[in-house]
Amino acid sequence: MGLSADAVAGGVVGEVPGSPGGVLAVADSWRASARMLGEAADSVVSSRLATPSWQGLSAEAFRSSSRGLERDLDESITGLLDGAHHLEAYARVLVEAQEALERLRALVVSALMEAVDSAAPAVLVAGVRYAAAGAAVGIRARVSIAAMHTAAALNAVGAGSGVASGTGAGGAYGGGVAGAGKGEDDGTREKTAFSDEDIRRLRRQADGSADWDPVDQESIGDCYFLATLDAYSLSEEGEQFLRDHVRWSEEDQAFIVTLYNFFGFPEEIKVTDYYTNGNQGDDLGGGRRGPNLMSVYERAYGQYLGDHNLPNGRPADAMRAISGQYGNPVDTRGTSGFLGAVREDHKYTDEEWAQIEQAVQDGRPVVAGTGGDFSDGSTASDATANTDADVADKQHPDAAIDGRDRTGDYRIVEGHAYTVIAIDEKYVTLRNPWAHNNTADGSDAEDDGIIRITREDYEKYFNRTDIGGEIP
Repeated sequence: MGLSADAVAGGVVGEVPGSPGGVLAVADSWRASARMLGEAADSVVSSRLATPSWQGLSAEAFRSSSRGLERDLDESITGLLDGAHHLEAYARVLVEAQEALERLRALVVSALMEAVDSAAPAVLVAGVRYAAAGAAVGIRARVSIAAMHTAAALNAVGAGSGVASGTGAGGAYGGGVAGAGKGEDDGTREKTAFSDEDIRRLRRQADGSADWDPVDQESIGDCYFLATLDAYSLSEEGEQFLRDHVRWSEEDQAFIVTLYNFFGFPEEIKVTDYYTNGNQGDDLGGGRRGPNLMSVYERAYGQYLGDHNLPNGRPADAMRAISGQYGNPVDTRGTSGFLGAVREDHKYTDEEWAQIEQAVQDGRPVVAGTGGDFSDGSTASDATANTDADVADKQHPDAAIDGRDRTGDYRIVEGHAYTVIAIDEKYVTLRNPWAHNNTADGSDAEDDGIIRITREDYEKYFNRTDIGGEIP
């Protein structure tokens, strides 16, 4: 009778077609293609910077052409990464639907067995089958809708053809463009094991008895990830969330970091060392630095991705990995006008500004990416860097900028990600994960990375703002 009930339940509930693993394999291949294009963009930038003394019409024509090629490559990277993001979301829907049908099938088997054992009327058995069939149709309908939405999204970004109409800020931050990091390779090769001193300090940070310094990016091109970690660190709730997802294991002699995979399910990563050339951690005095909790997270995410894949990412993906929630992008590309024509005016609408402001006010993580208009340079005028930094600025970065700091022309890094700290009617306050900014002539401003720029410059240079969900 059990086999008969199974057969009936299988016929009533049916299956959800599709392979989540196959979908993810395609997404992975698109991400790999994006990384290859990132290397090509790196070569373009290197060729443009290789001959700074070359002047004249031919030099200007070459630089203009290379900038155009770089923008095209960035758009293609955006399309591939956006497409991979949509495929991963669809794979998650497939997994959830298949698991839901399995649970429904088990419930039908149980109900049918109970009905037969109790000699229930045939009409009751028919009711069970009818209700189960209706629920199964609803589950499959959700998958069909998700499939249509995914197809429409892929058509919109043009990832399938390798040409992106794009909704991102250059797509990947920190991979082969100016904001990559301060080194030439991916920076993930060298690792340093935690010392006993490191472990004691990190355990205190994880249990809440000690704080950590803001991020300080070195040669790994993961500005998108460090800026996101910094964004979580701005609020007490965010700091506590990060702490709650790190614990010390005596058995493993490792820190266990809980991240979330593409399906939103938690995965535990064992961390026993840190990237030597990654986040520079805490200032220990006397010129010494040591890894902090952000270094542990960076290494965990690198292990999750496979080390060398750590560069070339997006804040939205980092938010998903840290909290299980996808980031919600706001950008200066959108649809408007006749037949939904693409708008790219380097302007945020009033509603978009309000959305960003509310997110900052609510203490949600907000990260901005520079994929905007760099056609006439990268200078932010009337900007103020935190050149007179003190200890209090670490605790209250939103109030760090004051009359003692230097106002002038500063360089905004192209292809880079910054943490959004505060917004008022005229300015946006950011933190560069490099832990410093450069003046317009390229020299170090000798600040701590906090910089306040006008809203106009923010709109011009930052064409995408990723907003995380409410901190769980």
